Amino acid sequence: MSGAARIGIFGGSFDPIHTGHLILAQSAQSLLDLDRVYFLPTANPPHKMMDRLTEFAVRERMVSLAIDDNPLFELSRIEGKREISFTYETVLHFKEKGFGKGDIHLLVGTDSLADIPDWKNPELIYSNSTIVALKRPGYGTAWPLPEEAAVIFIETGSNSISSSEIRKMVAEGRSIRYLVPGRVEEFIIDNRLYLNGS
Repeated sequence: MSGAARIGIFGGSFDPIHTGHLILAQSAQSLLDLDRVYFLPTANPPHKMMDRLTEFAVRERMVSLAIDDNPLFELSRIEGKREISFTYETVLHFKEKGFGKGDIHLLVGTDSLADIPDWKNPELIYSNSTIVALKRPGYGTAWPLPEEAAVIFIETGSNSISSSEIRKMVAEGRSIRYLVPGRVEEFIIDNRLYLNGS
């Protein structure tokens, strides 16, 4: 694929992927006229090393089920091949494929935007990608970002869905209908995921 295309890259633990993730991706795709949005489940995100994540292959399968009906969404497995997932490595992966800073759009919530300065090699993220931040309740839009950082803020309405809350609801026997895509809900039920509340 050439650098002429405009792409979104959307990483996360996706444990499980939910409709809030899909709303962000679709909003970014539509507003920025992206040719494709890549979903990248992380194998071992450094900020969650102490958390117990569901097996990578299971989370990957849920992402696949969630995005299968959207031809502009694509699953990328590159982070699953790494011992630890660092965002700057993912950005550089796409740079090496010929995408420029204006082509690569890193999708994050404004809560994550505030954390980027603490990530590994944040300067490589700023200099090689455009950050697209979804405004979330309780988070502002003003941070002391470096001059080379390019940030686009988008609003898709208040979205308080969280994967941790969905896991808790499943453990408590409550319905998660409409919080996750139907096929993901079926997969969670069929495979008895999150019943122990983890």
